[in-house]
Amino acid sequence: MTRLYLKIFFSFWLVMALMIVATIFVVYWFDLTPEKNFTGHNRDRLSAPAKQLLHQAVGASINNSRPQAVHGLKSMPLWASRYIYVIDQQGHDLISRPVPQAIKAFALKINHDRPFAKSLRSKRLLFGRYIQLADGTPVRIVTVGRKGSNAGGNVLWQLFLQNVWPLLLVSILISGSACLFLAKRMARGLQTLKNATRKIARGDLSVRISKQFAGQGEEIIALADDFDNMTARLEKAMLEQRRLIKDVSHELRSPLARLQIALGLAQQRSRGTVDKELERIKEAADYLNNVISDILSMPVHDDGGWDLHDTLDLRGLLQTLVHNCEQEANNKKVTLKLALPMGECLVASRGNTLIGVFENVLRNALHYTPEESSIDITLSRLNSDKLSCIDIRDRGLGVDSALLEDIFQPFFRISEARDRFSGGHGLGLAIAARTTSLHGGHITASNHSDGGLCVRITLPNLNLS
Repeated sequence: MTRLYLKIFFSFWLVMALMIVATIFVVYWFDLTPEKNFTGHNRDRLSAPAKQLLHQAVGASINNSRPQAVHGLKSMPLWASRYIYVIDQQGHDLISRPVPQAIKAFALKINHDRPFAKSLRSKRLLFGRYIQLADGTPVRIVTVGRKGSNAGGNVLWQLFLQNVWPLLLVSILISGSACLFLAKRMARGLQTLKNATRKIARGDLSVRISKQFAGQGEEIIALADDFDNMTARLEKAMLEQRRLIKDVSHELRSPLARLQIALGLAQQRSRGTVDKELERIKEAADYLNNVISDILSMPVHDDGGWDLHDTLDLRGLLQTLVHNCEQEANNKKVTLKLALPMGECLVASRGNTLIGVFENVLRNALHYTPEESSIDITLSRLNSDKLSCIDIRDRGLGVDSALLEDIFQPFFRISEARDRFSGGHGLGLAIAARTTSLHGGHITASNHSDGGLCVRITLPNLNLS
């Protein structure tokens, strides 16, 4: 969730911040203030920035009294105030600065009859304006620039930045808070959908999300309801399919049993005339019987459908299983290497259902590991002893990495070479995977770096404290 959440948040915030900054700077650069409609000074922006500075100073002072104007001048930084002089009737600067003679002489030319003047002859550019402050005090405002210089524009730019950064900061923080809320709201919904679809992809069709979208927009609630309806119908269809397979398989057992009885009688009466044909029929019937038995042994319930009311010691189970498979391993000259930790390793189970899980995996390893090799069975603890991990590794050819998840699907065979006589009918690992899931565990397969297939089964340990 974090990456998606941050992507949405920073994308929204960046767009909002750029819009705010761009709007403020466009207003400044093109002087989109109401005063420009009366002064028209924006036409002289590049030729006489000092003139623009004059209009800004006049606009800032005209509604102030003398004390307020003095306070405003004193509040200006020194690097900016040296370009602006506010001179009273006696020729003194309002904040008692020494006024250059040239500026004082220029200011005397400005009066009530001649309220505006400019001087472009010397190196200095002088612009002056005669105004009356709010309390009736007459003053002359003179701004200074230099030919070929953008001093006045630079002053305005720096003053603008100095005054606008609090507005920028507040605007960006407010927009960031709004984007944070929107990003969190959007990311939460997307993450919920993402988690739900992943669970469905893993086979968990019991997931529902409509309650998590309560109180949101009608469209989102409708989407969540449609999603829940879809998963409910999928769950029902899958459950009905499993039950149908079991029902059909159960119905096949009776005619199959009669077929096997009739086959036995036929073998007794054939007197060797059709033994080969009858043997082929027997092999086909036995294969069909094994498939039906495996189908009927597959759990139908979804995760959480079983009550795990028994306790099983994995150490003892693995020791018994290895002992039972020793004869088959010796016939193939395969060594079974069992590595167990000290102490008990208890897990919750339902009867002896876990025995079939490990037996299926181990006999599968015995089938595909070459002669005069070994199989490693290792029991370990994971996640601070919260999980038991059983690794069963053979020395066979392994499985294509693209098919490592498919081998746990019912009736899946890696290649056509694995027919019913050489590779079974593809239900052993599927039964193991589903039974492990119903015990709250997980089963995976991987190719070992030194060759062979390693099947890992993880189960939650039983907490007896």
